[in-house]
Amino acid sequence: MAHSVDNLQRIGVKFFLSEAPDPEKVIGVFHRWIQNGSVDGMLIDVADYSHVEQGPGVLLVGHEGNYAVDWTRNRPGVVYYRKQPLEGDLGERLRTVCETALQAAELLEDESDLGAGAKLRGDEVQIFANDRLLAPNDAGTQSAFQPALDGLLDRLFNGSSRQLCRDEDPKERFNMDVKAETGAAAAALRARLND
Repeated sequence: MAHSVDNLQRIGVKFFLSEAPDPEKVIGVFHRWIQNGSVDGMLIDVADYSHVEQGPGVLLVGHEGNYAVDWTRNRPGVVYYRKQPLEGDLGERLRTVCETALQAAELLEDESDLGAGAKLRGDEVQIFANDRLLAPNDAGTQSAFQPALDGLLDRLFNGSSRQLCRDEDPKERFNMDVKAETGAAAAALRARLND
């Protein structure tokens, strides 16, 4: 069945880290981000879910979207999940969400408290949608989503070859895992999105 994802707004992205940073230190970093207004949007609070095995980690709750250092499936990463509508078509919204996540990843890499645990791998990303009505986790959604995703990935990974995989479990939200042949640092990935 074909789907229309044109109106999809609740989009998230996860860029993977080389190691899992210490959750207590991440909590401190996120509190500083609230105090200093370090990332875009109105920031509200920090929630610690690090006690949940392979769970959501440490969450920085915002009005427009949430930031997190996430440990789902024992794969640490930087997550940005958009909650409020964005302008533009799906491709533009995907680019904005990725750019926001990469901005957070750059800031984390600069946090000396986190050490090597905050280094972005830069060759892998997960894109997901948290709207089961507009984007059920099936082949129809993937087909509708693919053109916008391909445009994003061509820019992000500079045209390098990549492998895409979707967890087809219908209980899971729509998701695409992407592994590129070559990666780059957060700043370089972000710059490519703005070229």
